[in-house]
Amino acid sequence: MDNTPTVIGEAPAGFDGVGYLIVRVFTARGAIPIPNALVTVAYADAAMPSPYAVITTDKSGRTPKIAMPTPPASLSLTPSGDGTARPYTEPFALYNVKIEREGFYAVTDVNVRIFAGITAIQDADLVPRAESLPQSYIRDDSVYIDESMEDQL
Repeated sequence: MDNTPTVIGEAPAGFDGVGYLIVRVFTARGAIPIPNALVTVAYADAAMPSPYAVITTDKSGRTPKIAMPTPPASLSLTPSGDGTARPYTEPFALYNVKIEREGFYAVTDVNVRIFAGITAIQDADLVPRAESLPQSYIRDDSVYIDESMEDQL
């Protein structure tokens, strides 16, 4: 089984850095890996709504390292109010990571930060669907986690 990420999107203008992302998908509070989970990575910017990359997890519940476009690392060395005109001010790119697997509730992590030259590890603990409940009792089958709200994590 080829587990190479399918890169669909293109890098935004000025994103000439490269960061990396590995997604680890488990259930039972990290005790059981989930193979063949579908991982979709998209820019968090609403102006670029289509996915950037799509991949499935291997038998250990992990994706391979995915190369992700980021702003240059040099942005972390200069303050954002330095008078330089640039389309972005943060030294990281924001991505949304959606993880899906049949029999589990989907999880979407929003505003995951990816820095140039750094490998981010994103863990997802999927919750099994209750087989005894009719589907109509479930109002929304996704869990959303906003990574930018650090004080609530």
